[in-house]
Amino acid sequence: MQGKKLKRKRLKWRIIKNISLILAVSMIVSSAAGIWYFQKVVQAQKISDERGRLVQLSHQLTFLAEDMEQFSRSILIDEELQRLLEEPKAKTEFERRRRYNQVSSRLSFYSNLRPYIMGTILDMQDGICYGSNYNAMDTGYIREKLKKEEISKFQGRSYVYSAPYFDKESYADSTMICYQVQMYDKSQFGQRKGTLYMEICFDYFLEQISAYTQEEDYVALLGTEGEFLYRQGADDKLEKSLARHDAGRKDIVKTKYGYLLGEAIGKTEWKLWALVTQEDLWVVSRFVLIFFLLSFLLSLFLILIFISKRMEAVVSPLTQLSEKMARTEYGKIEEIEIVYTGDEIEKLYECFKAMMTQLKKGEEERIRYEQQKREMEYDILLSQINPHYLYNVLNTVVYLSAADRNQDVVKIVQALIHTLHDTLKLGDDSVETTIEKELELTECYLAIQKYRYPEQFEVRSICGDLCAKCKVPKTIIQPLVENAIIHGILPTEKKGIVMIKILRQEDSLCILVEDDGIGIPKEEVRRFMSGKEIVQKKGGRKHIGLSNVRDRIRYLYGDCYGMQVAQREEGGTRVFLRLPFEIVTEEEEEKL
Repeated sequence: MQGKKLKRKRLKWRIIKNISLILAVSMIVSSAAGIWYFQKVVQAQKISDERGRLVQLSHQLTFLAEDMEQFSRSILIDEELQRLLEEPKAKTEFERRRRYNQVSSRLSFYSNLRPYIMGTILDMQDGICYGSNYNAMDTGYIREKLKKEEISKFQGRSYVYSAPYFDKESYADSTMICYQVQMYDKSQFGQRKGTLYMEICFDYFLEQISAYTQEEDYVALLGTEGEFLYRQGADDKLEKSLARHDAGRKDIVKTKYGYLLGEAIGKTEWKLWALVTQEDLWVVSRFVLIFFLLSFLLSLFLILIFISKRMEAVVSPLTQLSEKMARTEYGKIEEIEIVYTGDEIEKLYECFKAMMTQLKKGEEERIRYEQQKREMEYDILLSQINPHYLYNVLNTVVYLSAADRNQDVVKIVQALIHTLHDTLKLGDDSVETTIEKELELTECYLAIQKYRYPEQFEVRSICGDLCAKCKVPKTIIQPLVENAIIHGILPTEKKGIVMIKILRQEDSLCILVEDDGIGIPKEEVRRFMSGKEIVQKKGGRKHIGLSNVRDRIRYLYGDCYGMQVAQREEGGTRVFLRLPFEIVTEEEEEKL
């Protein structure tokens, strides 16, 4: 029964588990697709944002470069400067130095207009060099300075910015770059007149980069030949990415470490690079995973709660039907009420009710059949006792008649008539009587047997008043006493004693019949307890009375009650009956 309950309890959860599995798999697949899609969107947005910042920075640097270009043109077209440069060649040293100082002053004026311009140099084709920070005596020094590798290397080339360099003598520890622009003669088209060099503080460019970058950013500024003008990053991921993927040809490059973003800086032929690492992408997209995970768990929980409630309504009729089926016992079939659900469950109730109805009818028919069968079998058993009893009485009558003891014959016949009329009640449907009447029947039998076997036995009985009113099967004590006398005492050829004790033990009525006769062999006792009859060795006569009483008790009360036969240690036989203890009512006593 417990196993059925466990299975019934698992039905609801088995359905929920299967539904949960299907939901979980489908939700995991959809969530994985959603996570992948939204992570791509968020990562693309991150890349777009970083690119926006990089474009903004490149625009700022481009603006600076264009400002330099426009500013250099302003210097070259300055009328005062053009006038001074077009004056005839100085004839004296005084005139030469005067014009040099005037040109240098004009260049200094322009240099002071931009904070990032540290100085300007004008190298003329006639060999004269003017500098904003120099005098006429420093022409040789300026010539040597223009021979610096970083400056001389880009002279005459298409690009206009030199590589960064240091000039400790002029500008302490500042990093410098040089911007060049050609000066042409306005009177002779295409004739180069000189070259303007502007020395620019490179840190001013780097300050713009630092203003837009953060400490964890990977940023680099590459020069015209791919050299690093500036770099920032905790490790060498940016350098490795640039080296492995020839990043100079594309603006967006996917690498092992993330995405490379590149922007050109105007006409400088510089390129600004930023690396968006996988760690950065994970940080910005991690909330997507957390969001979907929490949404998945919350959705699954709410769905399971809802399904559990709905399953309770669906499974409840099945659970009730299962409980009713579990309570159904053979012989205790009860009517059931149909639960109308309008589906297969209602059909199950209808089928189960129809089956229970048929089983109940079959059980009622079986009970009637068993009752009839039991009554027939009991009647057969009782019919075996009556002829046997009559046979013994008639034998006694024959014996007395042969001895001309007619008066005794009359008494015996009267006792027989009284017994048949008042005690056996032939034709009565009742199969039970009281202990009191059963003892009276036994006394009648003993009165008859004393005529045949005078002074050969003595019968003693002990029975309380309460036990005397107990119900017992008819003719149940007399066969035991008869068996004790005929098969126990008479074969000894000496006087014996038969003891009858009737007492109560808890809810049972116990009847004990003992004799001090020859006893029953142990092998016959075992045969009797196994359900067979006891056979007397001498003559092969069967103990019909014992087996008949045993079988009738089994038919009437079942296996819980019965008979036990055993040898007495002091000799003789002990027969013990256990019957239900039931006192007859006044109404029942009148009918018995």
